[in-house]
Amino acid sequence: MLWQVFTGYSDSSTVKKEKYLLKFNLNELTESEVRIIQQPGLPLVIMHRSKEDLKKLLAIRSHLLDPDSKNSRQPKYAKNYYRSLKPEFFIAYAVSPRTGRDIHYRLESFKTAYSDNNTDQWFGGFSAANSNSLYDKAGRAYQQSDSSNLDIPNYKINASNILYVYTLKELDFD
Repeated sequence: MLWQVFTGYSDSSTVKKEKYLLKFNLNELTESEVRIIQQPGLPLVIMHRSKEDLKKLLAIRSHLLDPDSKNSRQPKYAKNYYRSLKPEFFIAYAVSPRTGRDIHYRLESFKTAYSDNNTDQWFGGFSAANSNSLYDKAGRAYQQSDSSNLDIPNYKINASNILYVYTLKELDFD
């Protein structure tokens, strides 16, 4: 019989902090730039929101399914108005939580059945392919959507704006 001897102990929180799927320099993004990044697991959307984007998030509050993200999946630190660790950076899984369809960034000029009737309430955001799902720039679903808010991964951003997305999504979730 062969025995394996372990010489050290590492609690799971230490291991979780060291394992990440993606490392990305957020300083590479210009203001209002959006990137969808393919990475192991699900693709991610990363957006550098402008000050104007952040102001407009409040204007559409009454048109959202879950504006306070009470029924959404996000780490504790993203249970805020911006659904992010730093207001200017939005990071989410780039798939609809209900349908699993890819999401795409849509400019403010994008016209949909919803925005045609409420042109003052669409300031750009995301839509899911071949569905009625529309999301604002914080990944919150509009009321007419057939989805819920976009899921936010577990991540950290260091002082140099380096983003680390972790393998264990449940870390820091309620």
